[in-house]
Amino acid sequence: MPEFDAQVFVCNTVTGDDNHCGDKGGFAVRERFNELLKEHDLLGKVMISNTGCTSQHRFCETEQCSVIVYGPGADKGGTWYIVTPDNVEEIVTQHLKNGQKVESLRNDRLSVKLG
Repeated sequence: MPEFDAQVFVCNTVTGDDNHCGDKGGFAVRERFNELLKEHDLLGKVMISNTGCTSQHRFCETEQCSVIVYGPGADKGGTWYIVTPDNVEEIVTQHLKNGQKVESLRNDRLSVKLG
């Protein structure tokens, strides 16, 4: 089983109510992560996964979705973000490549501290 430096969970739950992340920006955010992980040579280092509802959709605007980043490294724990496709590059370059959380995008309503 491969090991990754970090894992990104993108909520793209679709309910058809125009209220959940997949009804908003979830799929566009996921596509942007796919593009940028390849562009920044992070394929095989960062695992990206779809996730079901994180119950954060009510805080997301039309083009936004909830994203959770674990790592890189256990000391980073889990960081919850609310993002648009335009924000993804900042998460990739600042958080995933340089290990610095993007404070301006953090969703402080939820967080998980590991270890």
